[in-house]
Amino acid sequence: MLSSWKIVLKVLIVVHRAMEICCFRFALIYDEGLDRHQPSSNIESWMRAAVADANRICCPASASYKTFQISNDSQLPAILDQVHTLDAMVVSVIECRIADFIEAILFPSMLLFLRLDFSRCPAITNGRETDRLEFYHLNDFNRDTCGSLAITRWLEQNICLPFVDNNATFFIMENGTSSSASRELQDCTGLDDLKWSSVTYPVTFDSPDLPDNVEWHHLLNGKHLRLTSLERPPFVIFERDSYGSVIAYKGYCYEIINALQETYNFTYEVVLPGDKSYGKIMPNGSWDGMLGLILKQDADIGLGPFSVTYSRYGVVDFSVGFHEETATILIPPPGEENRLLVCLKPFLWQVWLSLGVLVVILPVILWAHFMCLRFPHEEKTCPGLAKQYFFVLGVLIGQSGQKFVSFGYSPRLLGAVWCVSAVVFASAYVGVLVSFLRFPKLTPIINKLEELPVSHLKWVIPRGTALESLFTEATAGVYKTIGEGLSDTRGSLIDSGLDGIHRVIQGSHAYIDEKSYLVSFIAEDYERSGTCRLSFAYEEFFKVSLAFPLPKNSSLKPLLDKKIMQMMEAGLGNYWKQIYWPSSGGKCGRSIQPIVGPKSLGLSDLQGKVANFLSPLKAGVVWPTSCVPLEGIQGILFYLCRKG
Repeated sequence: MLSSWKIVLKVLIVVHRAMEICCFRFALIYDEGLDRHQPSSNIESWMRAAVADANRICCPASASYKTFQISNDSQLPAILDQVHTLDAMVVSVIECRIADFIEAILFPSMLLFLRLDFSRCPAITNGRETDRLEFYHLNDFNRDTCGSLAITRWLEQNICLPFVDNNATFFIMENGTSSSASRELQDCTGLDDLKWSSVTYPVTFDSPDLPDNVEWHHLLNGKHLRLTSLERPPFVIFERDSYGSVIAYKGYCYEIINALQETYNFTYEVVLPGDKSYGKIMPNGSWDGMLGLILKQDADIGLGPFSVTYSRYGVVDFSVGFHEETATILIPPPGEENRLLVCLKPFLWQVWLSLGVLVVILPVILWAHFMCLRFPHEEKTCPGLAKQYFFVLGVLIGQSGQKFVSFGYSPRLLGAVWCVSAVVFASAYVGVLVSFLRFPKLTPIINKLEELPVSHLKWVIPRGTALESLFTEATAGVYKTIGEGLSDTRGSLIDSGLDGIHRVIQGSHAYIDEKSYLVSFIAEDYERSGTCRLSFAYEEFFKVSLAFPLPKNSSLKPLLDKKIMQMMEAGLGNYWKQIYWPSSGGKCGRSIQPIVGPKSLGLSDLQGKVANFLSPLKAGVVWPTSCVPLEGIQGILFYLCRKG
């Protein structure tokens, strides 16, 4: 019973901590000189916008805040009673004495405290350093850029960092380097320490060359982007509810955009193309699909695995590549070779020819040798030619009872060599034959793209992709042949990958597409069916870089280029692949090489067996004929020297 209460207590503690993580509470206290509800100055308007931006911070610990306006000193005790239990406090005042009083009273008990000074206030001594943003240095222009960046960055670092993983921290803190809010503000204005500490008036900062992080924060903070996307596992995955409606987006590409969203505090919506196409050029020169949406300014970024091709590069800009992809051919699984003549498979034709020649001429040589060595006065009966054939064949097939009647050392040497050869041939034949029967040779239908037009398979490719343009616009070679087949065969361009998969399973088609996309389908099909119904051709082709398309001269391109390169260099690309790519140890879909299974033996493969058999260290070699049992080299010498 006691252990059960301990478990319940632990659960309650975890739930309590989770509730604390879900909401970061802070107070915004401002005096009557900064009326954010009815702003009468640029400073007041900015304060209202800055707080709204802070409320849109996206991270696991959502922010909530309460605002308190101080119109006279008598309100301070009541306000302080309400805010002492919160997580942080932001004080924005014109009068220094109010901020000093609040800092002296509450700061020792507050974990996080930020002052926004719109007038020059001397620092107070309280034993701890206070985060201050000296906004009196800023004019209206750079307050909107540098000021908004500084306060939002302070909130992001203090709200998000304790609860996000190291990957998000790397980008929120600008490559992992932490800095104070005041330093962030100073770096933004471009002033050195001496000028920053000595200036007492608003700095005129109208240079267009703002630091990159300031430009991008000002560009994206609180903005709403339009993304166009199609489901394309593992890069883009749509999560659906029980009714089939899309409720969330994930995948390799969305990991990239979500990492940027955590850093630059923007929102986005996903626009699906009506024709479910990536985009190709039309006869009138326009583009359809997602590229068409970008050209019409209906989308800001094409989020998906877009192949960077020459024709596309002429109408849109591309980010730096985030992945290299090859195209491959999905085909029915390889079939087993015909077993009708499997008895001939263990040896190559050269070995069978050598055996046939030996079986034919060796008995003749032995018979002729006996006839030549026999003297007329001897009464020994010379074995006939038929008996020599019986001996040679009997040794080869392992039949016992064969007598080798001979005289002279030469015939006996030939007989001994034939016995050794028979052992080698017989053992090798039986072993390889068993391998062929247990592990049959698998032969893929095709091994490369050039073999596809001459096979019995038809082919399909996805509509509106770079592969369609590759084949239909080709003017020579196998690409042109494939393109002509697409034009001549109705239904060769498909809108759904599932359609292509089903045709391949039926055994009548090959499906040409990006390999990573097909790998995902193969893994899903194996999980559903429990069998390998799909495989890849051995050779791949059309290696391209995948990137995000944007409108020409888009201001988002420098941001995407730099951040994508940082993510890839930090190893996030490989980390996300481990999450979304099927395991490489899967049972299906591996590229089948042209030769798979036991190989046929040649003469060179049999040399080792002969040497092994004749080794003097061999303890007990048994002759597979009716020749006498032999013990290594000594037995062979005995056989050669014995009388006939």
